[in-house]
Amino acid sequence: MKKAVEIFNENGRRVVKGLGYYEAVYVSDCRELVKRSRKLYDSKVAFRFKKDGKVIEKTYIDLDNDIDALGTALHDLGLKDGFISVISENRYEWGVAYFSIINGTGVGVPLDKYLPKNEVENLVKRGRVEAIIYSQNYHEMMMELSKNNSQIRFFICMDDIELPKDDSRFILMSSLIKRGSELLEKGDRRFVDAVIDNQKMSILLFTSGTTMASKGVMLSHKNIVSNVASVTAQIELYPNDVHLSLLPLHHTFENTVGLMVMVLCGVTVSYCEGIKYLVDNIREFNVTVLVGVPAIFEAIYNRVMEAIDKQGKTAIIKKAIKVSNFLLKLGIDVRRKIFKAVLEKLGPNLRLFVSGAAPISPEIIKGFENFGITFLQGYGLTETSPVISVNTVFQNAIGTVGTPLKDIEITIDNPDENGMGEILARGDNVMLGYYENPEETNRVMEEDGWFRTGDLGVIDENGNLRITGRAKSMIVFTNGKKAFPEEYEILLNVIPGVKESFVWGHKAPDGDIQVCAKIVVDKEYFESKGYTREKIGDELETAIKEMNKGIPKYKILRYFLLTYEELAKTTKMSIKRNIEFDKVKSYLDKAGVDIRKLNKSFIDN
Repeated sequence: MKKAVEIFNENGRRVVKGLGYYEAVYVSDCRELVKRSRKLYDSKVAFRFKKDGKVIEKTYIDLDNDIDALGTALHDLGLKDGFISVISENRYEWGVAYFSIINGTGVGVPLDKYLPKNEVENLVKRGRVEAIIYSQNYHEMMMELSKNNSQIRFFICMDDIELPKDDSRFILMSSLIKRGSELLEKGDRRFVDAVIDNQKMSILLFTSGTTMASKGVMLSHKNIVSNVASVTAQIELYPNDVHLSLLPLHHTFENTVGLMVMVLCGVTVSYCEGIKYLVDNIREFNVTVLVGVPAIFEAIYNRVMEAIDKQGKTAIIKKAIKVSNFLLKLGIDVRRKIFKAVLEKLGPNLRLFVSGAAPISPEIIKGFENFGITFLQGYGLTETSPVISVNTVFQNAIGTVGTPLKDIEITIDNPDENGMGEILARGDNVMLGYYENPEETNRVMEEDGWFRTGDLGVIDENGNLRITGRAKSMIVFTNGKKAFPEEYEILLNVIPGVKESFVWGHKAPDGDIQVCAKIVVDKEYFESKGYTREKIGDELETAIKEMNKGIPKYKILRYFLLTYEELAKTTKMSIKRNIEFDKVKSYLDKAGVDIRKLNKSFIDN
């Protein structure tokens, strides 16, 4: 087996550099990425999706032609070097719009599709956006924005809807593609021959958070394509693969891996109609690859296991897993044959799951692996374009986020006695800096290229990285020992009847630090059992006591509150910890009593 990493010392730091397993596919910029795929994959289906109940297909030729046409029309509108936003649900037109901006027109500013109007307005202002390409779901919002915003020169709608006749700033994307095609036929090469500086900012991505707290991450073509190349050296994808796009395209994980990597590798990208249609879409699109976040995979796994339990086949499945795992140790892999019935209901062609953005229970990973689906967990940030490390089929160290990708280096800064410290990353994938924020850029960027992630972790002897938690959310006990909310949340979230959880360190009146949790209860689960609220609390208390047996006494989870309300989360499904902490603090202050007296109580009423 090829060696995955190179380990060396630099200025007193232990550095791990990724070497990759496969031959990386390098391109100079995102335009070359698209052109290469058109040449290699031609009339192969690049995108498959449903519109008005009908399945639509777009080839790699269609993609390239539409990008060139729209890009040419954007030039004709005078938007060369302009900042242009895209806001919509995941769809084919999102990718066309995005590529037409960054591949020779100006700077792409993708916006979170869940943002309210006031935040969109603020980010548009901060990003100096001159045009917005949007879907009809945002038409009302755009109409409102147009009333008091002279900065935005054009509002371009992806859908063929009726536009206001008294405002020439509103244009249909389809009419622009038509105009661009006509200009190309007449020899207009302003877009297709535009020089791309691959080291200059071409993408401005705002991190999650309120508009004032969010930071504008400046990325170049070099940042993106270097990360795309690194991913291809670590994960093998084939032209006959089908990826189901689930995560919002404005997020770098989906943008880089779910779009750019898939297009480069000739994969067919299908678009999910919504979470409730997830399993149906997996089957009808013959999906083979799924890139997502833990919440998605947890939901799929729980659904599979509940179905098995309802059929009374849990004991049989457990025995079959033992047999197949024994055979696997002998080099005989019959998992997909033994569990064919399970896979048929889930998705007969599913072969690969890739999870990122948050921790996931090893039980979920092992569960899917038992059925014959490869499950890889990775790690990254918007600032690193985004992927830093990932497990592989050759070295899948469950409980870690794998080794650094090819051409990426990681190190641990100022490690403690257990080897834990802040994770630093270095490579061509690291951002140019924060937009108009040199102070924050200087805080996270070192002169020798290292980027401070703000995450804490440990690197083992094989170069695998294990994330212990965010430095900001670390719980420090009075004895100096440390713990992280994420390690408790992983354990809590696999307890039957627990949807999700939020853990924090509560300071008691005597100064003691107590680990507490807010647990989101699955109402349907407990109602089906006929449980009262008191009974729910007792049941979860028993489960937590069992969980605490495997935890050192000083760091056990002591008290918990219950709720039916979902936690506040970002669009990548990460908990907004500051908001949740404020909610809990407000509840405790209002109640005016210690959390010990409120233990196991519901906070919804």
